[in-house]
Amino acid sequence: MRPTFLLALMLSVSSPALAQEADGGAPVLGDLLKQPAYFAAWQAMIGSETPPDWVTEYTATLNGPPVPNIPVGIDGQNYTLGFTCKPNECGDNQLFALFAPDGSKAWGLMATADAGVVWLGYPDEDVRKAITSALEK
Repeated sequence: MRPTFLLALMLSVSSPALAQEADGGAPVLGDLLKQPAYFAAWQAMIGSETPPDWVTEYTATLNGPPVPNIPVGIDGQNYTLGFTCKPNECGDNQLFALFAPDGSKAWGLMATADAGVVWLGYPDEDVRKAITSALEK
């Protein structure tokens, strides 16, 4: 099987898992993006590609699914993984964003039916592994 297909298959079942594992009181991605450092990191991340319209709309409104963020450990530090998706087409249009502990940097994994899997923000191998490992749980 091609790695892209495997990752897409994994993503198709990961958003419910993300919601189940997260702390019920944890903030959602939109809550993080209300903080200037996180929003600037988000803008830089999505600016690395031409985002689809639903991502642009989400950035403007911060209206998305109520999926709590989860902590992701990298080198002993807690990063934050947030999630959003295209309204009414969530299964085929998902974006996972991983933020540095201070919100100064963000990397993303976007999976769409049209473009397949696209990495955002130029993540290194450790960041890619952290995101995909968190989605496998």
